[in-house]
Amino acid sequence: MPVANEQGEFTHTVAIIRDTTQRRQMEQELRESEARFRSLFEHAADAIVLLDSQGQVVDANPRACQNFGYSREQFRGRHFSHLEIGCLRSEAADDNSLTSECFYRRQDGTVFPAEVRYAWIESNGRRLRMALIRDVTRRRQAEQALREREELLRNILSAIPCGVFWKDRQLRYRGCNEQVAHDHGFRDPAELIGKDDYQIAASRSEADFFRSCDQQVLSTGQPLMHVEENLTRRDGTLRTLLTSKVPWRDAHGQIVGVIGVYQDITERKRLEQQLLQAQKMEAIGRLAGGIAHDFNNLLTIIRGNADLLRSQFGDSADAALEYLDDLRLAADRAAALVRQLLMFSRQSSGQVEIVDVNSVIRGLASMLDRLLGERIRLVVDLSAEPATVLADYSHLEQVIMNLAVNARDAMPDGGVLTLSTRLLPSADIEGPQRWVQLRVSDTGVGMDDAVKERIFEPFFTTKGPDKGTGLGLTTAFGIVQRLGGQIHVDTAPGCGTTFTLTLPWAKGQTVQESRTPLPPALVRQHPRQSGRLLLVEDEDSLRKLARLTLENQGYEVLEAPDGEAALHQIEMQTEKGFDVLVTDLVMPGMDGQELAERLLCRYPRLAIVFMSGYVPEEVQLDTFTDAVFLPKPFTPSDLSRAVLTARQRAAESVPPRTEAVLPSSEGCGMNPHGSPPLERAGPRAEKPDSTLPAVPP
Repeated sequence: MPVANEQGEFTHTVAIIRDTTQRRQMEQELRESEARFRSLFEHAADAIVLLDSQGQVVDANPRACQNFGYSREQFRGRHFSHLEIGCLRSEAADDNSLTSECFYRRQDGTVFPAEVRYAWIESNGRRLRMALIRDVTRRRQAEQALREREELLRNILSAIPCGVFWKDRQLRYRGCNEQVAHDHGFRDPAELIGKDDYQIAASRSEADFFRSCDQQVLSTGQPLMHVEENLTRRDGTLRTLLTSKVPWRDAHGQIVGVIGVYQDITERKRLEQQLLQAQKMEAIGRLAGGIAHDFNNLLTIIRGNADLLRSQFGDSADAALEYLDDLRLAADRAAALVRQLLMFSRQSSGQVEIVDVNSVIRGLASMLDRLLGERIRLVVDLSAEPATVLADYSHLEQVIMNLAVNARDAMPDGGVLTLSTRLLPSADIEGPQRWVQLRVSDTGVGMDDAVKERIFEPFFTTKGPDKGTGLGLTTAFGIVQRLGGQIHVDTAPGCGTTFTLTLPWAKGQTVQESRTPLPPALVRQHPRQSGRLLLVEDEDSLRKLARLTLENQGYEVLEAPDGEAALHQIEMQTEKGFDVLVTDLVMPGMDGQELAERLLCRYPRLAIVFMSGYVPEEVQLDTFTDAVFLPKPFTPSDLSRAVLTARQRAAESVPPRTEAVLPSSEGCGMNPHGSPPLERAGPRAEKPDSTLPAVPP
């Protein structure tokens, strides 16, 4: 500035120099900062709204305008709180900032959630409040989807019939579903978290096995599939688990634990054992049926020849007769054993009818008293109404007798045998309306599990030599199965045994309680007969015995070893007819049924006697209403009576058989290389076990 003297004259100039470099730098930095803020403000991904101290909008960035649907001009001067609907929470981070979760309304009325952060700032000398608003709609949607997915996963884990668990690398449980918690005796899966198998398993050996499988997965990094594990629950029950385990990997592929899934296969294992047992019993049954068929042939030969030899002695008192009688007695005992085999293999004959189980028990009561002896008391507790089932009366008698004998032998020191019946409602909607339950209980020595598993096996017995055949319970099992029922055993050493039989209830009129005895044998010595007879039997010795028996009765016998040979014999002797056909049912090649069908076409009044140790299921003797079924083993007298009965039935058949007599043997099916007739004539009948009379022994 100029400086004047006293006279007022400017004599010099004073200059004050101030360095403004720093200020200019600060101003420049401020301008740059404001520019950066303005740039951030304008281009921020989140909405930013500047508010004055009254809460009115001073400015809003483009994102805020976009989110709320207002222009900047519309935003300015608007009170920001009017856009806010409500807040879920607010948190003060410090004295200068506040965070809230609120809902805001757009200009079009729609609402969106947002996370809001408030902070005080200075702008152009003014103190403003900045609201940073982040639209969290997508995050909320993702969180909701995640919650729904987690809930779905929880529902799946809870609903699937499998146990699911996961463990960390220290083999501590990090989670599981309800099935795992229940199997280990916990109510809530959360109770297992942090525990290991040593803390929850019933024994250390079980825990060691579980952990060894886990360690294998961790060390190899490979899945371990379908391993059977045993789990003992807290109540002591043992369950079998089929378990698969896989590595649990994080997002980087690192193994962080083990994931396991198991299925309780205890029931499946039990059913598999039952199936194996049933298949074994079926195989043994087929084997027993085949053996019994061959054995019946041998017994027929033995018994028949013994009878023929016995008849040679007449009424003499020769000592050799005692040996013959012993031989016949042994053959009869063997025949009874074969009948049990056939009954077990479901190939024995019987007459199925409506039978009251109570009546069977009442009819056996006195016999059971004698059978049990004085040291065993018999208690009978029968249902008030008839316990009717569809069965063979004698078969039910045999079941009860076999179980009673087994109970008697289990009580050598005496005890109580209880027979009880009751009617049960059906648990099967598609089955019969009711069930009949028969319980046979004793107070004997009982059985351990090893014996219990084998009691129905043929020839298995715990009795001493000559005290049991091992077929009593086997036969009972076969009969019950054949009737569509079930048999269950409850037993323990020293606690007695209870056999529970459950049979389908049948509605209808029952048979008489007092069974009509079989008609006695006619006479041992039959008057001589005449007639021509065709004998067909594949067992040479048996065929020889039958031929001698029939020739002794006066018949002219033509014999053949099988059906084809029999037809060939007839073709060679067309000038003579036949009165009687005596044929084995089961033969190689053409069986007795097919042979009889072909012969009936040519000889409509032919008398027929079928012989067999058993009748296979595929054999249907529904055409032969007048035929006689002769079960093996039989005696010569049985054979003679069967032929007489068959001839009488054929003669009395009214009207006579009306099968067409075709003009040629080929048309009648006589050619052994041709086909059987396409049609059968005559009324239909039941199988031989229900229609064809068996000659009584």
